[in-house]
Amino acid sequence: MVLYVLAMAAFLIFYKLFREFGRTQNVIINVSEEDREKLKNVIDGIIAKQYGTPDSSGNPELDRVTEALREQFPDFTPSSFLSKAEEMFDSIFNAFANSHHYLLKSMLTERLYESFASKIERREARNLRQELLVKHLETSLSTIRVIPGKVQILVTFVISQMSAMVNSNGIPFDNPKRLYRDVVYRWIFERAFGKDNWILAKISVGNLEKEYSSKAIEDK
Repeated sequence: MVLYVLAMAAFLIFYKLFREFGRTQNVIINVSEEDREKLKNVIDGIIAKQYGTPDSSGNPELDRVTEALREQFPDFTPSSFLSKAEEMFDSIFNAFANSHHYLLKSMLTERLYESFASKIERREARNLRQELLVKHLETSLSTIRVIPGKVQILVTFVISQMSAMVNSNGIPFDNPKRLYRDVVYRWIFERAFGKDNWILAKISVGNLEKEYSSKAIEDK
């Protein structure tokens, strides 16, 4: 149906041009920039009506807050933010698994960093290392909240995760077959006005059967 409407719109515009330039054979019709723009606007309008704009969430309230957020961060779009959020997700997991404290400090609030650091300390005291592998299944923006001085964004990550604690002999004792399981994470990112970087402020995690239960790494 959409292709039919697009074809009809294009036909009407080119029919108008054909009427203006004549019906003789071998005529070459040079479409003006103005008419190209008209055709583009017609097509874009149909697509936006059918599917929404590229960064439209389909939630009018969320879209309104997104527009307001651009007053503070002109380059903000939901799609670019979600791409950045996935990058941070992977970087934080890798930093946690490899005990890279300097990276964790740069991406976490002080309180959340202390939670990660204490878990790393307990792990290293037992001479264990963490193996973490992640496959992203779905990432979605759930909530945007603008509060005095900063903005907070709740992102839901659905992932397939392999997590195993490995002893000094290289043997995983809590997940010996290194199996993957589907997990849901809800992470709250925040960014202060006037700052360039997003940081992670809070984490909750659960499995798909008991979605969003609060356990594992969490900042209460």
